[in-house]
Amino acid sequence: MWNCPFCNRCPWLYYYNLSYRMRQTNQKEFTLEELANYDGSSGKPAYVAVNGVVYDMSNVASWGGGTHFGLYAGKDLTSQFENCHGMADILNKLPKVGILK
Repeated sequence: MWNCPFCNRCPWLYYYNLSYRMRQTNQKEFTLEELANYDGSSGKPAYVAVNGVVYDMSNVASWGGGTHFGLYAGKDLTSQFENCHGMADILNKLPKVGILK
């Protein structure tokens, strides 16, 4: 059974897990060139790759406009992310939109 990333016991757990599994099966493959198009500028989504997985940062307040403390969306930020954050806690709460080819 999957766990809700927010509270592990909420009443909408079943529906969250269903939509999560559906998103997992419909993942897109991105090249670095394609990923660069999702930089968060001009209303575009802000995507960031970490360890080969592409995450949607569009709804993360600290990534407003596609930037976060000098980092820019639309790139593979694996080394920068590992140096700054505890990866598992943060990444588990973000929507996965694809993988890097």
